[in-house]
Amino acid sequence: MKCFIRMLPPALLALVLMLSCVACDNTPPAGTETDPAQGVTTDTNGEVITDKEAGNTSGAQDTSGTPDTPATPTTIKMTFNGTTVSGAPEGTITVDNNSSAFVIVKAGTYELTGDLSNGQVRVQVAKTEKVTLILNNFTASSSTTAPLYIASADKCTIELAAGSVNRLTDAATYVYADPTETKPNACLYSSEDLTIKGSGSLIVQGNYNNGIGSKNDLEIKSGTITVTAPNNIVKGGDSVTISGGSLTLSGGEDGIKTDSEEQTKGFILISEDAKVDITCLDDAIQATQSVTVESTARITYAAAGDAVNCPGVINVAEGSMTAK
Repeated sequence: MKCFIRMLPPALLALVLMLSCVACDNTPPAGTETDPAQGVTTDTNGEVITDKEAGNTSGAQDTSGTPDTPATPTTIKMTFNGTTVSGAPEGTITVDNNSSAFVIVKAGTYELTGDLSNGQVRVQVAKTEKVTLILNNFTASSSTTAPLYIASADKCTIELAAGSVNRLTDAATYVYADPTETKPNACLYSSEDLTIKGSGSLIVQGNYNNGIGSKNDLEIKSGTITVTAPNNIVKGGDSVTISGGSLTLSGGEDGIKTDSEEQTKGFILISEDAKVDITCLDDAIQATQSVTVESTARITYAAAGDAVNCPGVINVAEGSMTAK
């Protein structure tokens, strides 16, 4: 063999030596076996040797040092200053100049702060999407319509930030782009299910029709809420559920109302530790299917009409409603 190697041309000799080295590098360490069927290397005791221990560097690369992609903000903060807004990333809102409306078009959580003068915040996302609005010392007014309007969504939640005072004031007369339109018809209006919660406060000054209104289900879980309106003060088209918070409702015709004729809708439920004070010119509570006031709730009322007006089931716990 030595004689044969000496007879090889220099270039071929170098190639033979290189291939010999490669063969040596791929030889498993002494005392190990490679099982071709399993593709792993074991020692004489049958223990698996890692790729690194077996001299195999063809495995997957370590990507632990790869930098993470910056996370998208979970809450988009919109700061209003008169007729302008800042903080909304591109693609999250559009502007409707005809109604001076800032239109939220992407699902998510938005924190509203500052003062919106003579304008509207409108939610208009797909009916499969949800939007949460955090009101944090937010004031909005409009001279032509409702300052806060949920036009379309699967559901909208309004959260009153802790320690915040938020104010909404609508127009005395609404101007609709289409004369046949009738919605919105409340200072705070939702065409979809609406939930209000949080430990802050909300002051709603309705001048046109209703104060807080939802076409579907309206639920109030917490918060300090003051509402005045010339017609219905609080209205849920399908139902109204108040499970907490402190509400002061005044003016108008009915204090709390729902008028759905569906058998599974048309109910008002006031439960847990909800506290409600109602002063109105007609019924304090009016529903089409049922009214339930649990014993832990406290309602005080001064109504020119009935305390409760419902042709269906009335279940008011003793002592839960008191005339002023």
